[in-house]
Amino acid sequence: RAPPTAPPPPPLLRGLARSACRRRGVPGAMAKHHPDLIMCRKQCGIAIGRLCEKCDGKCVICDSYVRPATLARICDECNYGSYQGRCVICGGAGISDAYYCKECCQCEKDRDGCPKIINLGSAKTDLFYERKKYGFKAR
Repeated sequence: RAPPTAPPPPPLLRGLARSACRRRGVPGAMAKHHPDLIMCRKQCGIAIGRLCEKCDGKCVICDSYVRPATLARICDECNYGSYQGRCVICGGAGISDAYYCKECCQCEKDRDGCPKIINLGSAKTDLFYERKKYGFKAR
């Protein structure tokens, strides 16, 4: 006789188990499709992160557009001087507040520190040198 099996978990727990297995937001990682971006990860201050028009509505950790839950706070160094009011993800002029999605809050990725991206990434660097090579001017 076969041993009894446990009933399947409710739908909410299935999603939590799947997301808990994902890699935590450690320094050097942003989203699974941006592995080369490095986050600040210092202790957050009272400043609220901002997002530009291009990045508006994204979760600052996983780039998800669904269920924004908690305001993203950034450290005082990332909000100092000319960096004040800048986009947390790309550095453009900020127009709206930055949020963490509900899934990142459940995984406690919103407590890992300041989410500001502090390097350009290889895609933007490659674009700069390609434009320079062919002599294109920025408008």
